[in-house]
Amino acid sequence: MKELLFHIIKIGLPLSIVGTVFAQGLMLAPGQYRAFCREHPLLMLRSLLVVLVLVPLAALAIILLLKPLPAIGIGLAILAASPVAPFQFINIAKQGGSLSYLGALFLSLALLAIITVPAVVYLLSRALGFQAEVDALQVAKTVAQTIFIPVILGIVVRYFFPRAADKISPVLGKVAQIVVYVLALPILVMTSGLLLKMNLWSYVVIAVFIIANLAIGHVLGPRDAQGRTTLAMVSGARNFGLAVTIGVLNFSREQALPVFIPYMILFVIISTIYLKWRKNATTHAVVAN
Repeated sequence: MKELLFHIIKIGLPLSIVGTVFAQGLMLAPGQYRAFCREHPLLMLRSLLVVLVLVPLAALAIILLLKPLPAIGIGLAILAASPVAPFQFINIAKQGGSLSYLGALFLSLALLAIITVPAVVYLLSRALGFQAEVDALQVAKTVAQTIFIPVILGIVVRYFFPRAADKISPVLGKVAQIVVYVLALPILVMTSGLLLKMNLWSYVVIAVFIIANLAIGHVLGPRDAQGRTTLAMVSGARNFGLAVTIGVLNFSREQALPVFIPYMILFVIISTIYLKWRKNATTHAVVAN
């Protein structure tokens, strides 16, 4: 039964990511976001540095200093290398993020992912000593199939059929999101025994990882409240589906899967607290002015 669930995840999860990223591509207007990049080049450069360099470095420091179990370290390294969380795209905008800034970041990260994800996985694997288990070409292929190509196709479809894209995108995005949630259940079943065996320290390390990512984006984000919240959430939210896909394709279940469900649960809790705080702080600032 577990083998069947494992194969369903290996097939269904990448397809759901493709559907989600394609749906996000249908929403993107490249001209608008290129204009944002031209108007704010230093902000975009700093933002990409935060998400693609500082977050992986923070993950490396956390793993080396706090010394979690090897499986937790591998999982956190994969998460640190997996930006562009498509399910957070709309959520961040609804929770007070800047849509234009978010769109420019999402598009830039999606296009760079085919290079940055395998590169970061490879470098972290060398630093942490599990490089023999990582197939960089396989990771690049996975990213190309699940992130790069779908977002390009979505943008092309929107360019030629903008009205159809507006109608298809929300429906496809919701269906893909439901599929991911459904697939999360067998992952939970498969890892339930491992979750019970995880010690409290592992949960602490995962929580520190999430808080550190949010803090990096928050501290180094733009001065305006919307921009600061946006970068904090983009740096904090890792691509759960991509990370699981990389994990199951490159590692054994015992090595790769245990960290992902605890990460997802803790991220929802911690990010909700952060967004609540940001909403209150923004409201007080508006009232004070």
